[in-house]
Amino acid sequence: MKKITVKDILSKVPCPEWTEARLRKKIGKGKTLPEILDLSGVEDKDKIWCVIRFLDDKTNRAFAIWCARRCEFKVKEVTEYIDVIERYYNGKATKEELKKADSSSHWAADRAAYNAANEASYWAADRAAYEAAYWAAYNAADRVAERKKQVAYLRKVVEECNDTKEANQ
Repeated sequence: MKKITVKDILSKVPCPEWTEARLRKKIGKGKTLPEILDLSGVEDKDKIWCVIRFLDDKTNRAFAIWCARRCEFKVKEVTEYIDVIERYYNGKATKEELKKADSSSHWAADRAAYNAANEASYWAADRAAYEAAYWAAYNAADRVAERKKQVAYLRKVVEECNDTKEANQ
């Protein structure tokens, strides 16, 4: 598996607190994505931020949808919107269906004040894949336990991606 270097991470413009010196202490000459997810002394939100920047769009969209589904909300239109987003990215829904579901879910989510679910849905559909994954995770995770679940899910996805690549070589 490819090692991610300090230079690679810096090219993604991390927060100012992640200086080159601090990154060098944590990353050394490079770490794989699973190794980054296992780093001690690094907040889960920072691990997630880093890893999703090195995943492909399809994987990031799947992660964003997974996070959106984990939001605790009971608004039918938002759930339907997430379903349509997933179908759209799998080539099974049209842009018209996506727009209709988007409009319906935004109205319902605002009306019911379920902003976390609304934001996760919005980011999953309308932003670059890594931003979608990051913000969906951010909005879904207001507890440490949820962040741990996100890291575990990403670890599984990263390892599956690696297994698939090795099998295809």
